[in-house]
Amino acid sequence: MTKDISFNKALKRLEEIVQKLENQDIDIEEATSLLEEGLHLHKKCREKLKGAQEKIDRLVSEKG
Repeated sequence: MTKDISFNKALKRLEEIVQKLENQDIDIEEATSLLEEGLHLHKKCREKLKGAQEKIDRLVSEKG
């Protein structure tokens, strides 16, 4: 599901997961599943941000 997800979609899903974990009475299995998905999405977002920062750094150094 999250293989080629955009940063914005991943962030939105992370927000949904946090809301479910904070506001709903869910069983431990669902909470564990949501946590696992959230951690995976967090990693994807972090990778996308790192890639964007590297690209910005490259562009700035080429112009500088």
